[in-house]
Amino acid sequence: MATYDNLTRNSWTYENLDSVEKKEKKNTSGSESLLKCKEPLRWYLVYAGQFKRVLSTGNLRVDQFYAGAASVSFLVPAAALIDLVCREFGLLHPFSIAHRVPVSAADMDTMIDTGVFSLTAVWKYSRRRAVMQAMLLLIGVSVVPISSLILATGQYAPQTRDQGVVGLPAYPSNLMNLSSTMGYNGSGPFVSRFDDSDFFLTMLGDTFRGYVISRRAMLNKTPYQLGPTATVNMTFNPGVQYDGVVTFKWNSGCEAANDDIGYTISNHNDHLSVNFTFPDGSIQHSDEDDIPLFMWSNATKTASGIPLGGTSYLAQTSLVKNFTPNMSVNEHAITAVGHGTWVSRVKCTPTMTWQVSSCIANHDSMFNCTDTPGKNTTGLDTVALDALSEYMTAVPWLLYLKHDYIYRMTLEPFYIMPTVEHYDSLMGVLAEAIASITTAGYFGTATVPTIGEPPKPVYVVRLYILFILLSLLCIAILLSVGDLVYNSRKRLPFRKATFLTIAYAVHGRGLKEGDDCGCVKSGNLTIFDKDYDAVERGRSRTA
Repeated sequence: MATYDNLTRNSWTYENLDSVEKKEKKNTSGSESLLKCKEPLRWYLVYAGQFKRVLSTGNLRVDQFYAGAASVSFLVPAAALIDLVCREFGLLHPFSIAHRVPVSAADMDTMIDTGVFSLTAVWKYSRRRAVMQAMLLLIGVSVVPISSLILATGQYAPQTRDQGVVGLPAYPSNLMNLSSTMGYNGSGPFVSRFDDSDFFLTMLGDTFRGYVISRRAMLNKTPYQLGPTATVNMTFNPGVQYDGVVTFKWNSGCEAANDDIGYTISNHNDHLSVNFTFPDGSIQHSDEDDIPLFMWSNATKTASGIPLGGTSYLAQTSLVKNFTPNMSVNEHAITAVGHGTWVSRVKCTPTMTWQVSSCIANHDSMFNCTDTPGKNTTGLDTVALDALSEYMTAVPWLLYLKHDYIYRMTLEPFYIMPTVEHYDSLMGVLAEAIASITTAGYFGTATVPTIGEPPKPVYVVRLYILFILLSLLCIAILLSVGDLVYNSRKRLPFRKATFLTIAYAVHGRGLKEGDDCGCVKSGNLTIFDKDYDAVERGRSRTA
């Protein structure tokens, strides 16, 4: 059963919506919940277009077996009553039909045996009555199976209002200020130095290395909007909407740089060397003992050699020698240069922006974020948040300049020849690292309003099934009342075709006359009966 957590906001709330105190709930054992329902079932919700209602079950156990049993037992008496009404009309119709048209004895006998096979005989003399009996019979048979579909089980997240704790870079913070860990002294404009005083850069580089080692870059594509991340001490309630959180939008800006980076191949003593020419005319070439990855930037560099944003150009040659490529030339920034060698040329201009949003939480992160400016009243470290975009460029350059085995060697076993999509994945992993560290609570936390609770099992009523059943019951009542009114206006006899009725009509001598005969016919003798008795007495005197 599909979950029902996409329902109308505030549709299931406590009476005091402004209360931020969590209400205590008394836990009961499984046996108690089976035998007791301390909270009565109540209608809670209608959501348009799906015609369903959710029942608050309290401590009642939610199970599909009980749902089916309750649905069937609800209308079993109605089905039995409809079946009885169908049989009663099946016994009343033979005499009312015979009162209007001649009926053969064989057809009369078939009509009395009410059921599916009697409808053919009734159809010969009265199609209206045959249709009526058929509809009553069909309604009586279908009510119970259809009623089993009324109740079902599902998951529903009550839309209650509460508060939750999330991590965000606050200013001032009772822990560490993010901007101070970046090297900001608290006054004037901030210009990143990316030196040893930048503790945030060290944390970010270690986190990114860990993600790459764990092969996180091989996972699914990173969403382009990232929200807060849960930690051991700060968890999220799944399915709950958190308002006023800080989220990030990133873009790798990676594309092929085949027209920007030139290359030449030289052969010295059977050793191939690739020389790369970057846009400024500088040349870098691969040596036999070097890792064949080269970077160049068009941005201004700090004293540590890390550029301040801009576009980074990456060129790489393959480590696999004497390899015959099956890939066509110039596809995804990879070029087959011959001699069993490939080259990869990519340029990236990564960006990252931040905004205040409302997000839906899962167990360890948030998704479905919507920008909601003004929702957060906490003082944010905007200086640090605005500087995060430069770290999308700084971290790769930090690892490159340090000849870090993660960035300069681990990429080769992962991707024999990185394409634009591969660099895009790596930038996504870096964006995840930035969002994780920034919102993990190291640099401040905040209490934000929440809407919803974790999904809980509930009973779901399918209203359209209920409407169908009510329609069937109404049709059965209208048919019955309409037939009775028609027979009364036409002054047709109300006589059931039972054994006693037929026996009394034949009126054999062995039938004892009396008020307790059990027949619908009156116990008083009719004129025809009196004349018949006088004739019999005359015959006995003559004899």
